[in-house]
Amino acid sequence: MKKLKFLLVDDSPSTNFFNKVIIEKNSISEEIQIAKNGEEALRFLNSFYIPDLILLDINMPIMDGWEFLEELQKLQGRCKDVMVILMLGTELSEEKKDLINTIPNIKGGIGKMLTNNIVMDLVTKYQENSKVDKCEVY
Repeated sequence: MKKLKFLLVDDSPSTNFFNKVIIEKNSISEEIQIAKNGEEALRFLNSFYIPDLILLDINMPIMDGWEFLEELQKLQGRCKDVMVILMLGTELSEEKKDLINTIPNIKGGIGKMLTNNIVMDLVTKYQENSKVDKCEVY
């Protein structure tokens, strides 16, 4: 199994710490970078760190997840294969659910805290990414 590069984008240090530990525990990561907001995440991408998976919080200061996604779409040449999983703390409105179905990089949504099963499901989803064309929020 290919080890993956992760970018965790969340303003909560405890969430980032916990999720990094879970990912490392499953021995699936080549590298894990952490950004506290969308602006920091864009700096990683603009410095040519291209992750396989971005786990993206929506509600953050400075640049939230929605603003980050707008900017990510402008980087499609370099980031077209990056898989984004939304980390949701609340239920999305129907308008937001419709919006995420228009952004090709988004391949799902999960709760903010990872589990071993979720991590392994993300790896499977990543490996099947070329076959995934619709977002699933679970």
